Parts: sequence; C-alpha cells; structure tokens
Amino acid sequence: MSRFGESIRQFGGVILSSAIILMVFAGLAVILDIPGTGGTEANEAPDMLSTDTVISDNTGSTASGALEDLFTTIDLMDSTVTELQSEMEKGNLTSAQLTQMYADRIEAYDRELDLNSVIAINPDAFSEALEMDLERSGGLVRGPLHGIPVIVKANIDIKGMATSAGAKALEDMISDEDAFIVRKLKDAGAVILGQANMSEFAYATASSRSTLGGNVHNAFDTSKTPAGSSGGTAVAVTCNFAALGVGTDTGGSIRNPSSFANIYGMRPSKGLISVSGILPLKAFKDTAGPMARTAEDMAILLEAMAGTDPDDDYTVEANADWMAGDGYTDDLSKNGLVGTKIGYLNYSFGTEYSSPNEKVMPMLETAIANLEGAGAEIVDISDILTIGMIEELTSDINTDTFEYDVNKYLNEKGEAAKYKTVRDMLYSNADGTLNMYLGNLTADYYELAGSFEDTPDPYTADVGGYKRTPCWEKALESRLKISKIMEENGIDAVMYLNFFDVAQTEDSYVEDDYNYANYDIAFSAKLGLPEISLPMGFSDTAGSAESAMPLGLSVFSAYGRDDKLIGIAYAYEKQAGETIRKMPDITPPLEDERLNAFLTGLTGEARELISEHGEDFGESAAPLIAACEKAETVDLKDPYAVYDAAKELAEIYDTAVKETGE
Repeated sequence: MSRFGESIRQFGGVILSSAIILMVFAGLAVILDIPGTGGTEANEAPDMLSTDTVISDNTGSTASGALEDLFTTIDLMDSTVTELQSEMEKGNLTSAQLTQMYADRIEAYDRELDLNSVIAINPDAFSEALEMDLERSGGLVRGPLHGIPVIVKANIDIKGMATSAGAKALEDMISDEDAFIVRKLKDAGAVILGQANMSEFAYATASSRSTLGGNVHNAFDTSKTPAGSSGGTAVAVTCNFAALGVGTDTGGSIRNPSSFANIYGMRPSKGLISVSGILPLKAFKDTAGPMARTAEDMAILLEAMAGTDPDDDYTVEANADWMAGDGYTDDLSKNGLVGTKIGYLNYSFGTEYSSPNEKVMPMLETAIANLEGAGAEIVDISDILTIGMIEELTSDINTDTFEYDVNKYLNEKGEAAKYKTVRDMLYSNADGTLNMYLGNLTADYYELAGSFEDTPDPYTADVGGYKRTPCWEKALESRLKISKIMEENGIDAVMYLNFFDVAQTEDSYVEDDYNYANYDIAFSAKLGLPEISLPMGFSDTAGSAESAMPLGLSVFSAYGRDDKLIGIAYAYEKQAGETIRKMPDITPPLEDERLNAFLTGLTGEARELISEHGEDFGESAAPLIAACEKAETVDLKDPYAVYDAAKELAEIYDTAVKETGE
C-alpha cells in the first residue's frame, strides 16, 4: 500500500511544462510591485509552487524516503550551489521553481521587514530560468551556475533594466545591453534575478542609502547599519533572497557589508574582473566581486566572472584570462591552509589609543584558532609591515576621477541617459531625486563641467602604453613592494580587523572613520590587491538578540593570488564548520505548499490504513492515530512544524505498513 515514489521526482517536469504555458499567457510578467519593476497585481507571474502532490503506488518505496527526497523551502535555506545543482539534476527542483522561491521570499520579507535590499526584479528572470530548464531537459548543462539565480548590484548594467546606482534621477536610464560580467554570468547559465539596493552612486559613509531603494537595514538587527556600499547585495544573500550576489568595491564596499552580514565577500585583484558596463565611482579603483554564504560558492561565482574584456584595458593589462588560469574551484581542499603562513597586524587588533570591543576579541580568538586548527601558522608582522610603511605605500594614490568617470559613462549611454553630467543631476535635485551625499563626492559641484567635452581628464599619464591617472605608477610600485615584502618573509597572506565593533546604528557613525580599526581599509583597493572577508561568527550567540551580531576578519594577499585567498577561505570554513554561519531569524522559510500537500496526502493514507485494519492492528496503531491527530492540527504556515509532523508520521506509517503487510 506504500504509495510514494516517482511522483515526487516527476514534480519538476510537471511544474516546468505548466510554467511554460502559464508564462506565455502571463506575458513573462514582472512578479513584484517594488520600485523599478513596474509590476502590478494584474500581471503577476504565476505561482510556480502551487500544485497538488500526487502520491502514486510504487512498491518498495517508503513515506520516509519520499519525504527525504522532497526538496522543500527548508532545504532552500543556505543551500549551496552544488546542492542546488544536485537537486536539479535529480529532477527534484527546477530553475523556474528556485527563481520563484527566492522571489516569494523577497516579496514576503524585504519591504515588509524594512530590509530594502532589493530595488527591482529582472522582468526576464523567469524566461531565463525556463530557458535553463529547457536546456537541462535536453541534456545541456553549461556548468555549476546553470539555472542558479544571482542578484546583481544596481550600478551594473542589465539589459532591459535601469542602471540607477540607487538614484531616482537615473531610474529611467534603461540599459540596452548587459555589462561584460553579466554576459559572462548568463553564458555560464546563471539567472539574473534582479538588482540589489546600494549606497547611492556607491559612495558609502557607513550605510547603504538610496533615493530609489531607501535605506538598507541589517538583517540581524534592523536598527543597525548593513555598511556600504554593497549593503543590499549582502543582506539579500544572507537572507536567502538569492543563491549568490555580485557587489562592487572601491574602498571596502564588498568587504564591509559582508563583514556585517555573516557572509564571504571578496575584492579580487584589480583587472581580474571587468568594470565595463558598471556605473563608476573611481574607475581605476573599482572592481566587481562575489558575495556568497560559502567559500566554494564564492569561488564558483568568481570563476564565472573573471576574464579579459577587450573593452576594459585594466583586464587587458592584467591579462585576466591568464591570471584566472583554470579557475578557482578545482584545487579547493580542507588541507588548503596546511603550510600557509598568515601574518597579522597587531595594531589592527588594538593600540594604546583604541582597541576592539570586548565582544569582538573572543570572535577574533576563535577565528585564529580555526585558522591554526586548519594548519596555518600565524605570525606577527607588525614590525615588518609597519603603520609608517602602509602610509608610505598608499600615500598619493587617491586621484579624484568621479566626475570624469561618471560623465563618460553617461555620455556613452546616448539617448538612454536623461542627464549627461554630474552637474546636470545635482542641479536637478529640487525634486529630491538624489541623495545629497553625492555632494560629498563633488564638494565644489557648482564649478563642475557642463558637458563631458569640458570635463577635465584625470587620466593624463601614459603607464605602459595605457592611459592612467598620475598615481597609477605609484600604485604599481607599491603593489610590487608589498608582494616582495611578503615573498621575502614567506608570508602567504595578511589578516587584520577593519572594525573594532559589530554593526552600530547608522546615527552612531561619524562619516567614514567611526568604528574602523587602526588600519587603512582602502590599502588593498589603492594597490589593487585581492582581499576577502571571512565570517568569524557572532559576538554573543548566548546573549540577547541585540548582542548576537556578526563580524568578519579581513585577509589580503599579493597581487594575482586570488586563488590563495579562496583556498584559505575554503579550508577555514571546513575547520570552523557550522559555528560561523547563522541565517537571520527574521527571515525563516516560507509556508511550503508541496510540504503541506505531502503531509495532507500522507495523513489521508494513514487514515485509510487505520480504517481498513481497525484501530488496534498492531503496536504502531495508537502512535499512528496520535501522529495523524498532530498532523491535522499543525500550523501549515510553519514549515518546520509541518516537516517535523510529516517526519514523525512517515516513520510510524512505514512501520504500520510493515505490520499490516501492505
């Protein structure tokens, strides 16, 4: 009488075929009515998860086994790319389903909880997901990102969407093509789910605020800042609003939000990833980078984005294809830290003038213990890489290119750009379409250029045949010096604290210097070095919700050693285990219709079994009746409670089937 089995695995095929039909009639509609999407209640896309679970006869299968095979919204939480690929390969999940699951979570939580991490959903997301499902059904799988939804920061061009950089002033500037890295992601099979909110124009004080998306709030305590400027991406990733996220980093904009969001975030070597098609802050320092819940996921995303772009001479100069080599996933090993020497900057852990909050030091000590436990040697190099040396290496590497870079970008947009200069945008601000932090970027903005042709060109130097800022040659020299220092001392990487406390309220910050440690967070950005933020865990998981806040440890390496950083992150994560990752409590799994249908169907089968054999057919009869009664009263909106009830009922039901000989 056991009636579980193939129907669960057939669900993916059923949902895909029905989705195709429904999507045609829906006109590939936008699914969310949030700023920038144009979505309406009348043209919402179909609910990909609404279906009845049919329990079919299949001798030899069990209820417990069928439940185990069922991919639920609980399984979605913190699922890795590899796990999601496995479920899609088995037929338990489709990209269309997965896209809908994430979209449902955004709709349910993002605005409702005032997280404001997402500006817009890609109107083509479902058609992209369906295309990936069709390819998979035909035997084509492009790689580990095939069908995986990725959220992209709103300053990166996505065809058919506005590259707003968070500004209302640019909400109608629709891109007619994808940025280079977006094309690479699509070529790898990724589904571009939508755009993440951000600090307007990527200029971050200690927050992620924009006139288009509002203020992003920390998911672990919404009264606290998520940092910036990629705060929206960080919050979306940690809340499981997407599988992966892409941010940008000019002086800390990936690493800082990742630190406050309990995820991995990486600023790659400058020139490894193209910045063409990205609205700039300072193009000579800007880079995109991966943000993920695991080190392996970060490596997968980096591998897909890295490469030489003929339209980005930073990648041409760096020979990004050569630098990326065979990628970043093949050599991942839990032994990746064995024999590795990591230097630390003692002054970034506190001085006589300032020191980490008492909640932070235990986190740091645990992180160091995990690094050492995985085989790393930790050595103090404060007398080698002194504060004075850092100041010398980074001095005079700060050319202001913002106005020129943005004006150039806007003019290349042609008719799509309503404004052609930064001055035009600032002068038009009577309607509040700009966050006035933009004025901090251009203090003398009343003297800004009236046209791109009149904009002073800061790229006046010829460095190696490339047009560069005058400070670029100093950056290259400093880059070589730090690499030589590390090589001569056998140092593979350097770690430091860039924050002396966990996230604070936004009003607590004073511009850019509050809470920063005794170290220049922009060091890596100025020299173009790769740097990663490793989650250390939580400040006080046994304490109050207010005190249980995450923080990251920053680690950088020599230029081009992105692979080394990825290896360190992976081995560190394997050593630390689950102790360093926790999903925000405020965004639990949503109600799961398939799980509910499973429980309802199983309860009916159990009641039928009891009816056929009486209420005293064996030792399992009474427990089965009790489990049915529990299942019939469970809160169907709580997937954890539903799963627990289904698991208990399935186990007793399987025993009862054996007792009755069904």
